[in-house]
Amino acid sequence: MTSDLSQLGVLLFVSALVAILTRRLRQPYTVGLVLAGIGLYFLHVRMQLHLSKDLIFSVFLPPLVFEAALCISWREFKKDLPVVALLATLGVMLAAAVTAGGMHYALNWDWGSAAVFGVLIAATDPVSVIATFKEAGVTGRLRLLIESESLLNDGTAAVAFVATLSVLAGERHDVVSILGTLLLTIGAGALIGAVIGVGFMLLAGRTTDHLVEITLTTLAA
Repeated sequence: MTSDLSQLGVLLFVSALVAILTRRLRQPYTVGLVLAGIGLYFLHVRMQLHLSKDLIFSVFLPPLVFEAALCISWREFKKDLPVVALLATLGVMLAAAVTAGGMHYALNWDWGSAAVFGVLIAATDPVSVIATFKEAGVTGRLRLLIESESLLNDGTAAVAFVATLSVLAGERHDVVSILGTLLLTIGAGALIGAVIGVGFMLLAGRTTDHLVEITLTTLAA
């Protein structure tokens, strides 16, 4: 445990130095982090931090998604919802198909492995792109489309991934059942999010303590 905390302290120190350097050089912070990571690799600096799936999906990812959803203009989101929905569904499947085809024909992967890999990475999360947009002060429809699509594409990718694995395991699925699972995933996610959001908003509205509000917001995420 002490070793993990020490290594985490080293990483935080390096990230702070990168932040200072990139600000002086007027370069994007995310680019500096990538270059620093490459540099640590070539310097043979090896960290033994244990990053589990639960830690990433339950601790790191929720606040990022929560913050992105909180800052999106609801009026603009509703206006561009048809385009966003198209990108997050057919766009994700098209990206998965192109990736799978590339892995099959370029690297001679079998279609099963190529399909699983395609749907696994189809739902890209443009955190670094959005961070760069924010630093550069980019606003408008392009940023809205990229950020909104990244929030909705995970449902499509999750359903496609499970369906692909099921088909490869010999189970039979038709288009109706897959679409039903997709709608259930999206609908249940929206419903659960609404219930949790309203509940924590009612609690946060009963206090003016900013620390309590931050705590409740983190728990909601």
